[in-house]
Amino acid sequence: MRLPFFITLFGVIWAGLLHGYDITPAHFALAAQFSRSHGGVALRVQQDGKVIYEDYAPGFSNSAPRKIYSGTKSFVAVTALLAMQDGLLTLDEPASKTLTEWQDDPRRDITIEQLLSHTSGLDSGDDVIYSASDQFTAALDVRLINPPGTRFTYGPAGYQAFGEILRRKLRAIGQTVEGYMRKRLFDPLGLDIASWKHDDAGNPLLHTGMELNTREWAKLGEFLKNGETHKQKQLLLSESLPLLFIAPQANPAYGLGFWLNTPLPHKRTQSILDLQPAMDGDQIYPGGPKDIYASFGSGKQRLYVIPSLNLVIVRFGQEHSFSDGDFLSRLLTGTPLPDSHTH
Repeated sequence: MRLPFFITLFGVIWAGLLHGYDITPAHFALAAQFSRSHGGVALRVQQDGKVIYEDYAPGFSNSAPRKIYSGTKSFVAVTALLAMQDGLLTLDEPASKTLTEWQDDPRRDITIEQLLSHTSGLDSGDDVIYSASDQFTAALDVRLINPPGTRFTYGPAGYQAFGEILRRKLRAIGQTVEGYMRKRLFDPLGLDIASWKHDDAGNPLLHTGMELNTREWAKLGEFLKNGETHKQKQLLLSESLPLLFIAPQANPAYGLGFWLNTPLPHKRTQSILDLQPAMDGDQIYPGGPKDIYASFGSGKQRLYVIPSLNLVIVRFGQEHSFSDGDFLSRLLTGTPLPDSHTH
């Protein structure tokens, strides 16, 4: 199903021309075809909050929810900024300020920012966390394998440890992690979450687990792109938002919960191959707009935001051969990446 809106398309074409991209309606069809041929089941493109193109495989629609897996982390990172604004925490505070179990071992120097950027030095935590009935508490047993801030290790440990920090801070004021996120982020955005996976102790999984349709995931992109206000009150302060996109030296391609259009300085490892940009150049889109940022989930679930073009793009998929760069190159220029191997 395709729903072109030609007046809005003119706006996209004009915005593209202004920023060096001669975008035409045919580009959207090329991108949709590429996405479909690589396991894509849903595509939604918005400009200024208005739908300009949609494409869905049989059995899917803009109201059909899908697991976004690690796309959940982006919502958690935004929540951390809201908690900072509320005076609950600072990004540079040691996690051990709240996690007193870490005060007498090398983990005492890990900061909250390092937990959210996967540079804490902790092991990924896969073997400890996934089998635990209380994943927040289990994250406190994940061992340190590198000095904090020196290496990027992708996994659930940092986000679940942050969950325990937030749980303890909120308990003091009679709130829960999920309740806080709903009050401060989901409800103001009018976000309708189809489902959210919890552990056996009732904790929402902060590293994965949300299920949304394309309409709902796009709301996060529009909020971040526009600095949205809610009932005349700014939800996220303008000086806070850029903190999501300041990448650590250990991995310039990842900020807090979002992947950035920056080359990676080190070779990818098999454990995070599916979650990093899946292309030869190790970037979301080499040569593309520098301000692209994206929320990634396993199976190539994608939320792309391109502020310079006023674009928010949601893509759902179900296989691993999809190339972010090839897709975005087709959408913005009508051509695949040079020397592409994923046609």
